[in-house]
Amino acid sequence: MAKYCSDCGKPLENKTSKFCNDCGAKQNIDIPVEKQEAVQIVRVPEEKNPFLATICSFFIPGLGQVYNGETAKGVGIFAGTLIGLFILIIPGLIVWVYGLYDAYTTSKKMNNKEIPFIPTKTAHMIIFFILVAFIVAAVIFFVLLSVFATIVASFPTTR
Repeated sequence: MAKYCSDCGKPLENKTSKFCNDCGAKQNIDIPVEKQEAVQIVRVPEEKNPFLATICSFFIPGLGQVYNGETAKGVGIFAGTLIGLFILIIPGLIVWVYGLYDAYTTSKKMNNKEIPFIPTKTAHMIIFFILVAFIVAAVIFFVLLSVFATIVASFPTTR
């Protein structure tokens, strides 16, 4: 009777192997061979959804890059879009459209194995979303504050 790896389920070379030759996992040799059972592991191929990446980048610039596992690039796209919108609207729109294109093509390349697959880190997406919400709230606050200050300054002063 063959002994199977407790981690990957592949047959071991011999019954006294302490490590799996395939995955390198340490084996518990105290369990009798008769009590072990074959483990069949089905690996689901990981793929990115290019349309989801594009939609993420459409609503929040850079979120599609974070979905693709490229957090630093996502932060750069968001910052570039925000700065571009403040300088002149056109540079911000150019960076935003580039972010849409990059999110789509990067996920397609990962699916086609042209570039290494990077898993989506949900925590990074949540932190990015919170960061964006904080920055947008701060920008809105300062815009409203400047509008309010302008309105107050336009009132005549009485002496």
